[in-house]
Amino acid sequence: MNGLTKWIVLGSLVLLLIPNRYRLLNLLLGNFFIRRFAVKGAMSIPGIRAKFMQSTFR
Repeated sequence: MNGLTKWIVLGSLVLLLIPNRYRLLNLLLGNFFIRRFAVKGAMSIPGIRAKFMQSTFR
């Protein structure tokens, strides 16, 4: 029963977060330190960094 309860709670949480994902993302990225961490993390991925640099310095 514990495993089933875990999946039901997880599914409910996903169903609640999907419609509000952009609001949640704006809330998180509104914080300077979280935004800085997210940008640092994204720029450490070579594919994302290359695409960003390519589109920036055209």
